[in-house]
Amino acid sequence: MAITGFQIRQLTLVGRGVPNAEVQFREGLNVVSGPSDTGKTFIVQCIDYMLGGKDVPESIPEAAQYETVRLSLSMSVDDDEVVLERSIRGGDFKLVSAGRADQHLSAKHSATAKDSVSQYLLGLAGLAEKKVRTNKQGKTRDVSFRDLARLVLVDEETVISKTSPILTGQYTTGTAESAVFRLLLTGVDDSSLISSEDPKVAKGRQAGKVEMLDLLLNQTKGRMAEMQLPGDVQAWQGQLAEIETLFEAAQKELAVEQQNAAQLEGKRRAELSVLRQLESRSGVLRELQRRFALLEQQYLSDLRRLESIAEAGTRLGQMNEERCPVCGAAAEHQEHDHQKASAAPEDVAQSCLAEAAKIRLLISDLHVTRSDNDREITRLEGLTLDAKERIRTVATQLSELLKPRVEVALQRLRESQTRRDTYRRALELHGRVNELQGLLGELGLAVSGKGAELESARVRSDEAEAFSQEVESLLRAWHFPGLDRVTFSESDQDIVISGRTRASHGKGVRAIAHAAFNLALLNFCVKAEKPHPGFALIDSPLVVYREPDTDEGGFSHDVKDAFYRSIAEEFRASQVIIFENEDPPSDLGADANIIRFTGASHGRQGFIPKNV
Repeated sequence: MAITGFQIRQLTLVGRGVPNAEVQFREGLNVVSGPSDTGKTFIVQCIDYMLGGKDVPESIPEAAQYETVRLSLSMSVDDDEVVLERSIRGGDFKLVSAGRADQHLSAKHSATAKDSVSQYLLGLAGLAEKKVRTNKQGKTRDVSFRDLARLVLVDEETVISKTSPILTGQYTTGTAESAVFRLLLTGVDDSSLISSEDPKVAKGRQAGKVEMLDLLLNQTKGRMAEMQLPGDVQAWQGQLAEIETLFEAAQKELAVEQQNAAQLEGKRRAELSVLRQLESRSGVLRELQRRFALLEQQYLSDLRRLESIAEAGTRLGQMNEERCPVCGAAAEHQEHDHQKASAAPEDVAQSCLAEAAKIRLLISDLHVTRSDNDREITRLEGLTLDAKERIRTVATQLSELLKPRVEVALQRLRESQTRRDTYRRALELHGRVNELQGLLGELGLAVSGKGAELESARVRSDEAEAFSQEVESLLRAWHFPGLDRVTFSESDQDIVISGRTRASHGKGVRAIAHAAFNLALLNFCVKAEKPHPGFALIDSPLVVYREPDTDEGGFSHDVKDAFYRSIAEEFRASQVIIFENEDPPSDLGADANIIRFTGASHGRQGFIPKNV
């Protein structure tokens, strides 16, 4: 039989210039006994502090010079030991283990960060990454080791509390606390739950939706009223059908008129194309006429020059030679070496006259061409005037006949479209009003209904039946007086002893019954091989029982001896640490690790050495 978890081996206080204060524990039963002010409660506080508690140990004069708390843990699986170190004034942890580098552990639990002391201890207890529900709707959160602490570490005030050992008494945490107890009983967490919404949140959100829908509904009705349409919805639908018919007729009428206009526009564009061609041809011919006039002037200039040259040549040929026209020498003194061969003046004259005749022929041809061009220009001008007239006729038809008809058809179309859109908008708004009213009705039903809730998170009596039998077995072994049967109360989430709730007893019975609850849970998990931290520490379970309330006066005091002998025998495979004022039975011997604080000069005075 094996159980995941760990056991506490040693608690040590370390300080400069002072001897270590330490207490050692072992497997099975451990009893720390002694009078008040010997450090027992301080030890419990230190252990709780080193298991992730947020409260630092209470300041006592004897511990003023100590700085560090060390807690040695032994793994139940492989018996390896690790040491948790933490400043006595708070802060994070250092994890020291043989053969490994020191590791930093955060004191604050985090579901995402794996380097916290809570996650580390949960891993040792086999409860890492477990989830528990926190409300009736099934919302879950990760388990923290502090959820388990109250089930394995019970101080002297909690042990006599009327509140169930699994509950803190806080309403907001009760669901999660019951879920943690169920997790230890069954080994099954709540990670498979799918949460539903909190009814209060859902109701508030739905009320907000109702308010918004009311606002939208009033706005929509206001827009309908602004339209001021006569009649009801049926009348609007009839009007819309008539308008749809008028709209279609207006569309057809406009299409016919636009088709007619398109035909005329096509004809006008064709005539404009012809006009542009005629004007272009006329422009080309006029440019040619201008250039022909310039050419004729050039011909006439050349003709006059040729005629002048010919007349000069004729005159020169008729003149006698006297002096050289070049050098002025008389004929008898002329030297002919400087003269060049050239035509005679008569020949030049004849050549010029021949050239002049050619130019006259060119001028004659030019006159013919210009006359032809003039006639063509006149013809083109006539065609241009005709084309312009045709264009004016088409434009007149477009502007005076078709355009008014198109505008009338377009106006009818726009009017019918406007009326159609108005009635369509009115019917659309009416449909939206109906839709909003329907949504309001649905939300009204949803708001008045109850939100979905899961089965109660409280542990049922049938779920705790085997656990209750374990409690009954322990109490019977402890010679609990008048014991009949132990059951589990679903309403109190606590044990019922012989038909009487634990909270209804006096402090002494409540304390010993509380101890039975925590020890039975440890034993149950060990036997059923369920996850559990692996130890239980209880402070003062018997001190009040030794001084019973008035209604407990008849209880036998041999319960104390049976208490210790039963635990020593039953819990050999796990670890139980008991803190009490009085010593356990002397005949326990090797069955228990007994640490006695005397509070006096003889023996061990207390947890912290006397000479500190």
